[in-house]
Amino acid sequence: SVVLLFLPGPSHTQVYWKQRKEGAMPKQEVGSTKWLGNKMKAKGLQKLRWYCQMCQKQCRDENGFKCHRMSDGHQRQMQLFVQDPNRFMDDFSQEFEAGFMQLMGHTYRSTRTLANTCYTDFISNRHHTHMNSTIWVTLSNFVQYLGRTHQCKIDKTPKGWYLQYIDNTPEAQMRQKAQQELEQKELKQEVSHESFLAQQVADAGEFQESEFTELQRKEGDAPIKISMSAAAAAAKVAAASAAAMAASKLLGEDVLEQAFGAHSASSGSREKKEGKESGKERKMTVMESVRLEHEEAKRRKIEVEQGPSSSEEGGEPWLAAGLVVKVMHQELAGGKYHRKKGIVEKVRDQFTADVRMTETKDLIRLEQEMLETVIPNVGKRVRIVKGFRKGDYATMRAVDIASFSINVECEDGTLLEGLGYDQVCKVDG
Repeated sequence: SVVLLFLPGPSHTQVYWKQRKEGAMPKQEVGSTKWLGNKMKAKGLQKLRWYCQMCQKQCRDENGFKCHRMSDGHQRQMQLFVQDPNRFMDDFSQEFEAGFMQLMGHTYRSTRTLANTCYTDFISNRHHTHMNSTIWVTLSNFVQYLGRTHQCKIDKTPKGWYLQYIDNTPEAQMRQKAQQELEQKELKQEVSHESFLAQQVADAGEFQESEFTELQRKEGDAPIKISMSAAAAAAKVAAASAAAMAASKLLGEDVLEQAFGAHSASSGSREKKEGKESGKERKMTVMESVRLEHEEAKRRKIEVEQGPSSSEEGGEPWLAAGLVVKVMHQELAGGKYHRKKGIVEKVRDQFTADVRMTETKDLIRLEQEMLETVIPNVGKRVRIVKGFRKGDYATMRAVDIASFSINVECEDGTLLEGLGYDQVCKVDG
């Protein structure tokens, strides 16, 4: 009798790997259907747990990763790793840290970003160094390491860890040093300027205001005659303009504000002296009556020449972008912006504009009637906002405090005299 024995043959997987080892199954040719299919499957990111950092090979599934771990090449790499594991882990950690900080320096250099967002951007490159091959187990440990080494500013929030890049390059340190030197130089200049002004005030002594006395007349005195000739009036106007220019250069303030300040101070001193006198009514002297008549005639002349102001009966629009204006609204934000200056950024319509405040940098929308023109120092640039030269730019030349008018010189060389305070406005810059 004959006995037949059926022994189990090798499995399909064993035959496949035997053929691959013996060279019976070469790899797919470049451009073949199998090669193209493998490339399409390998496109994009795969799962990190099926990636071998030692061999730098990405497997598509668990079976492929298992077969890779059984291969001879992987076994040889693991033998090298077992000989000195600390060296390999340190190298991988340095590569991971260098790549992550390069991404922070290029993409998130000046922003405060969530750490998970930066890590997601970093691992989007399929050839990056994986964190599972480094000394850091979690992303939180790596973020805390960056904070300890002063490479990033870190802070923990309910949403997670946030990172902000710290530029420690030599170029950044040189820029920071130059900025500090510039600030120290400016501080020294300010201190020296203040000491110079204090010394000037001390050398000049105390300022003594002139005292006004009442005109005393007796019975039988000859009448007082006042001669206002054209030459005397011109000399008076020239002296007032020269005094205004000197004051603006010395104090560096607006000429209009200085004029009104001096007028209010002198008026207050006169009222104080008059209050000390007896309550008896006295007759107006000839000098006072002549002065009042002169001021009334001058006021009527100015109103006839300039016409109604922009705040009466709607007025003509004068707002334009780039003008420096003063807010005159007393109840806005509890008086926070009253008499404060701002710059017109945009004109919404003819009578409304968006104003950026100079001190607080707040942006507010105001009507034209709530704003007032600003008169700059002599020699500064202005814009004509009313009249036949409306829209032209000019340069301040003189301020006549007595007639409440200014003189400007246009860009074409034309000299305009006797313009009202509301006909020109200061220009930013």
